[in-house]
Amino acid sequence: MSLFKSPDRFDLEQQILDCWRVVDDLKTLGDVYDREHTDDQVLNILIGVTELYDQKFNKLFETFETCIKQGVFK
Repeated sequence: MSLFKSPDRFDLEQQILDCWRVVDDLKTLGDVYDREHTDDQVLNILIGVTELYDQKFNKLFETFETCIKQGVFK
Protein backbone atom coordinates (compact mmCIF):
# COMPACT_ATOMS: atom_id res chain seq x y z
CA MET A 1 0.00 0.00 0.00
CA SER A 2 1.33 3.42 -0.98
CA LEU A 3 1.65 6.20 1.58
CA PHE A 4 0.70 8.72 -1.08
CA LYS A 5 -2.55 8.94 -2.98
CA SER A 6 -2.54 8.91 -6.74
CA PRO A 7 -2.63 12.49 -8.07
CA ASP A 8 -5.91 13.74 -9.49
CA ARG A 9 -7.11 16.73 -11.50
CA PHE A 10 -7.19 18.90 -8.38
CA ASP A 11 -3.53 18.14 -7.72
CA LEU A 12 -2.80 18.98 -11.35
CA GLU A 13 -4.61 22.30 -11.05
CA GLN A 14 -2.72 23.19 -7.86
CA GLN A 15 0.62 22.28 -9.41
CA ILE A 16 -0.11 24.45 -12.47
CA LEU A 17 -0.88 27.40 -10.20
CA ASP A 18 2.25 26.68 -8.16
CA CYS A 19 4.43 26.77 -11.27
CA TRP A 20 3.08 30.21 -12.18
CA ARG A 21 4.84 31.49 -9.06
CA VAL A 22 8.08 31.52 -11.02
CA VAL A 23 7.06 34.95 -12.31
CA ASP A 24 6.63 36.30 -8.77
CA ASP A 25 9.92 34.71 -7.69
CA LEU A 26 11.80 36.38 -10.56
CA LYS A 27 10.19 39.74 -9.78
CA THR A 28 11.30 39.39 -6.16
CA LEU A 29 14.82 38.61 -7.28
CA GLY A 30 14.79 41.68 -9.51
CA ASP A 31 13.66 43.83 -6.58
CA VAL A 32 16.51 42.74 -4.30
CA TYR A 33 19.23 42.54 -6.96
CA ASP A 34 20.32 46.15 -6.86
CA ARG A 35 20.00 46.53 -3.11
CA GLU A 36 21.25 43.44 -1.39
CA HIS A 37 23.11 40.92 -3.55
CA THR A 38 26.28 40.68 -5.60
CA ASP A 39 26.24 39.29 -9.13
CA ASP A 40 27.56 35.95 -7.84
CA GLN A 41 24.83 35.74 -5.22
CA VAL A 42 22.13 36.48 -7.79
CA LEU A 43 23.59 33.86 -10.14
CA ASN A 44 23.50 31.28 -7.32
CA ILE A 45 19.90 32.21 -6.55
CA LEU A 46 18.98 31.87 -10.24
CA ILE A 47 20.62 28.44 -10.38
CA GLY A 48 18.57 27.40 -7.34
CA VAL A 49 15.33 28.80 -8.78
CA THR A 50 16.05 27.00 -12.06
CA GLU A 51 16.52 23.67 -10.29
CA LEU A 52 13.45 24.19 -8.10
CA TYR A 53 11.18 24.93 -11.05
CA ASP A 54 12.69 22.13 -13.10
CA GLN A 55 11.56 19.77 -10.33
CA LYS A 56 8.13 21.42 -10.07
CA PHE A 57 7.52 21.16 -13.81
CA ASN A 58 8.67 17.52 -13.85
CA LYS A 59 6.23 16.74 -11.04
CA LEU A 60 3.48 18.62 -12.87
CA PHE A 61 4.09 16.61 -16.05
CA GLU A 62 4.07 13.33 -14.11
CA THR A 63 0.72 14.31 -12.58
CA PHE A 64 -0.60 15.21 -16.03
CA GLU A 65 0.49 11.80 -17.38
CA THR A 66 -1.19 10.06 -14.46
CA CYS A 67 -4.41 11.97 -15.06
CA ILE A 68 -4.32 10.99 -18.75
CA LYS A 69 -3.84 7.31 -17.84
CA GLN A 70 -6.70 7.48 -15.36
CA GLY A 71 -9.02 8.99 -17.98
CA VAL A 72 -9.57 12.17 -15.97
CA PHE A 73 -10.03 14.26 -19.12
CA LYS A 74 -13.12 13.14 -20.96
